[in-house]
Amino acid sequence: MKIGTVLTIEPMHASQNDKYKSRLVEISGGKLYIDYPISISTNKTVFLIDGMQLRISYTDDKNDAFTFETEVKGRKNANIPMIALEEPVDEDVVKIQRRQFVRVNASIDLSIKTDSLKFVTVTEDISAGGLSFIMKEGMNFHSGDDLELFLVLPMRNGDTQYLKVAGEITRTKQVDRIHIGMVKFNDLTAIERQLLLRYTFECQLKMKEK
Repeated sequence: MKIGTVLTIEPMHASQNDKYKSRLVEISGGKLYIDYPISISTNKTVFLIDGMQLRISYTDDKNDAFTFETEVKGRKNANIPMIALEEPVDEDVVKIQRRQFVRVNASIDLSIKTDSLKFVTVTEDISAGGLSFIMKEGMNFHSGDDLELFLVLPMRNGDTQYLKVAGEITRTKQVDRIHIGMVKFNDLTAIERQLLLRYTFECQLKMKEK
């Protein structure tokens, strides 16, 4: 875990199943310092009280997911106000075993919307867990950036399915002067996941027929 890592925070003993998002700002003195978290459901700042028990999850540069439990230990004011959490020992950080979805090469129409821009592009590949897309010149995305995605899925039977989902940038890369953005889907419903699984399966069948 490094400075700038995006953290998903869940209160361990809350009556409501709410999740917050924050960013790791500093690690020192056995504590993790994060900026004030934002509620994913309301997009409002959340205030965490001392002693509050939390479950933290995050994704590293290799797109591996980890989780650990911690406790609010206070506050600190520097350039920005921060919340102090107890730093876990390595043995308490658990790797999350996530199902690996088959990724297929597919160039489909994709509309992307952020807080500051909206543009149309095409995918490089897609799975039921995420996708890669071609970034236009001048775009500057960072790990953890939230996106609104609108996908057009041409199905094998001739139908066209339209899918609107939330996503998050995991990393970017450059291949032969082409900039690629890599996205993981967030909060898919079972129906949305099933549609993506069906589409990727049909792509596999199509490739076998060639």
